[in-house]
Amino acid sequence: MRSFSFLAVVLSSALFTTAASLYSKRSTAYLQQNGPAAKALNDKYATLTASSSCNDGDIACINGQFASCWGGSYHLYSCPGNWTCAAIPNEWSSGTTTTCDSPDDIEYRFSVAGVSETKRSVSDRPKVLKSRSTAYLQQNGPTAKALNDKYATLTASSSCNDGDIACISGQFASCWDGSYHLYSCPGNWTCAAIPNEWSTGTTTTCDSPDDISRRFSTAGVSETK
Repeated sequence: MRSFSFLAVVLSSALFTTAASLYSKRSTAYLQQNGPAAKALNDKYATLTASSSCNDGDIACINGQFASCWGGSYHLYSCPGNWTCAAIPNEWSSGTTTTCDSPDDIEYRFSVAGVSETKRSVSDRPKVLKSRSTAYLQQNGPTAKALNDKYATLTASSSCNDGDIACISGQFASCWDGSYHLYSCPGNWTCAAIPNEWSTGTTTTCDSPDDISRRFSTAGVSETK
């Protein structure tokens, strides 16, 4: 089974695909608007198996794993840690995103949207709904900034070890066969190491400039590089 970090190699930026016209403020109204569409997608994904028919380029979630169709078949990729795959309602824009996410964030989005998750596995869900934490952002901000400062020194020809991920010139970079391979983020999104707000640590991913700025601003850390 391939790990989720390898997914970018196979799928280019498909992981980060999102229907989006970005706005500058996180919105409960967007979650409520997008919740039913995300639930409908999860209900559809719950009917799929690895042997379900698909068209090249299709993405889905199958048994908590990210699934991409190529060569006429679904190929499954495990999410990192305790994360799971789901269609989630966007909170910065119209639309949904199919991706790996933390159970806490998934539960939060659907709870705020006022939509139940009838088809997503109960085992995937947190027993207690947590709150986003400013303390986590402040704790994780310096580490995320240090990673971004490191990424700013990299180029596509920089040396790397297979499995390494980074951001290079705003693109998501994954190392395999000893070289970085770059993948463009969707729309006006950019790649960055961002401080987690549900747990300790950071995540290197494509994200909206609005969300990146909000996280670092709340963390009290400048994005100098």
